[in-house]
Amino acid sequence: MALKIFISPSRYVQGPDALVQLGEQLEFLGIRNPLILASPSAKKAVGPAITEGLTRRSIRHVFIDFGGESTWKEIEKIRDACIQGGHDAIINCGGGKTLDAGRCAAAGAATNVMKVPPEVFPKFGAGVPCVNIPTVAATDGATSSASLVHREDGTLEAIMVSPTNPLMVLVDTTVIAKSPVRLLVSGMGDALATYFEAEMCYRTSSPPTSTRALSTRTARALARLCFDILMEYGVQARTEAESGVPGPGLEAVTEANVLLSGLGFQSGGLSAAHAVGNAFEHVSHAFAQRRYHGETVAFGTLVQLMLESREPVFLDRIFGFCKAVGLPITFEELTLRNVSDATLYTVADVASRDIQMRSMAGASRVPDEQGRFLDHRAIFDALKAADAYGRAFVAR
Repeated sequence: MALKIFISPSRYVQGPDALVQLGEQLEFLGIRNPLILASPSAKKAVGPAITEGLTRRSIRHVFIDFGGESTWKEIEKIRDACIQGGHDAIINCGGGKTLDAGRCAAAGAATNVMKVPPEVFPKFGAGVPCVNIPTVAATDGATSSASLVHREDGTLEAIMVSPTNPLMVLVDTTVIAKSPVRLLVSGMGDALATYFEAEMCYRTSSPPTSTRALSTRTARALARLCFDILMEYGVQARTEAESGVPGPGLEAVTEANVLLSGLGFQSGGLSAAHAVGNAFEHVSHAFAQRRYHGETVAFGTLVQLMLESREPVFLDRIFGFCKAVGLPITFEELTLRNVSDATLYTVADVASRDIQMRSMAGASRVPDEQGRFLDHRAIFDALKAADAYGRAFVAR
């Protein structure tokens, strides 16, 4: 029997005003002197509550500002500050890039799984526990041991995986309810991919890059639950977010976006949806407006469904969900107006070389002489087909 692995954070805390409990939670975990990484907006949103709570518990702490991009230079800055200050943990507050940089800086060893074979760094970060406090529910990265490292221009350079997941993830849904609605919707887009990618990895017996072992039934069940929650509560969650209320819909979708999608993708695996979504970064100049990760991944999910030749009744359900919550289903909604075939060929070519693409049915486990795991022409056709289906859906 093949080996199966499931990984997760040690502790997940979610609820309205959960930040009030931060000091108590850190005390329970034995953390007494954390370095707190925060983006400017996150520091403004949660800094006073964190300071009040930790001071009340006599927990020493120091804030450090996040520079805006998860680059090697930024990661080294945070790591050095942690070591020089003798800190016993790094707490990361903000969006996905803040969490990525802080998680990398906290890691001891790490492996770049974008390389074939993976590149191992025995000594990488500060070697201390990581605590994540996402201030938006825009991606599923908070629970993960994987971090994205970008170049200065924003393109993806490495996917670093540490041996352990965050010690704790704390989500204050009062903070989430006050964040931009578009970011919550983006998180739904990232979470939407979870079930389809995990099922594809299961069908093709493709090990997730984080575990390098087959997925468990638990991971598949969580991925399916993530999908079911989005279908049931997605529209309600958006309505509550528009009112700034952490109601039952927002609570459910936050759990889907942050916890279930995070566990589902890391222990279930990724596939074409993320390969295509990440490939859009390489043509960022073609977008009229900046797109968030979850928005491009959502469109990548539609492309994956085209590659899978899904039936129209099912496509209508997924396209309908995206339209209802505000996720893009056409190139125009992605702000790729009058996009050229040359640009789409670039997206298809980059996606075909992404290691996540090798889990697709019909893909090769090793790259061909051009570095591709799947025929880029098939991906190009699926991109065009997804847009065409979306335009027809909107016109009904």
